[in-house]
Amino acid sequence: MRGFNYYWRLFATGFSFSVFGIGALLITITLFPAVHLLSFSRSRANRCCQYVIHLSFRFFIWMMKVMGVLTYDVVGAEKLLRASGTLIIANHPTLLDVVFIVSFLPTAQCVVKKAAFSNPFFAGVFLATGYIQNDDPMQLITDCVNSIEQGDNLLIFPEATRTVPGQPMKLKRGAASIIVKSQRSFIPMVITCEPSTLSKAERWYDIPSRKMHFKITVGDGIDPQPFLVESGQLSRSNRRVNDAIRKFFLMGIERHERTG
Repeated sequence: MRGFNYYWRLFATGFSFSVFGIGALLITITLFPAVHLLSFSRSRANRCCQYVIHLSFRFFIWMMKVMGVLTYDVVGAEKLLRASGTLIIANHPTLLDVVFIVSFLPTAQCVVKKAAFSNPFFAGVFLATGYIQNDDPMQLITDCVNSIEQGDNLLIFPEATRTVPGQPMKLKRGAASIIVKSQRSFIPMVITCEPSTLSKAERWYDIPSRKMHFKITVGDGIDPQPFLVESGQLSRSNRRVNDAIRKFFLMGIERHERTG
């Protein structure tokens, strides 16, 4: 039997996502134009808008927690506050992963699917923040490396899309290519959610029998040099970096599951 708690969380989840979409639209048509108008440069305006998104995401997570939709434990978030010009990678089990991570980062550059730029609620956010569009794979890598070299913290999911529960983890080449080309240390993160919800196989209203609990661990920076092939064989270096990322993710997920 589904009691009051279930239907309250169903309502609260729908309400939260409504606030998310409407809030993004309101910020886009009111605050962001003023920020860009008053800023001395486009890059400064982009970072100011990214900070607004950071605060908005912090509020969103707080609201969902207060309303009883979710709980969470975070380990190592202070490492993100010290990051500068750093690539941050994470596994991608749920729709809220990017919200959590950006809520820890005062400014962050993100990679966004081309199709998302046509979303009327969020297109203005992506443009105002200067988020990178993943239209052309080769240009994407160049743009990401340039962003890191300019001092931006860049968030990317090596899987490129949310994990399908029960399916093997599949990593794309994008994150590994950025690491190999930039040759900079990167920060890995592991995210798990129990019970499973908001995954690739679940819609927002397929809420679990109890509130979702997130466990998030921020790892130490990893130097990619041991994984690079000196002969310049990029494909081999990419594979070795991807293998290291996959191993870190799987070990982290297993550790989360063991600790309950």
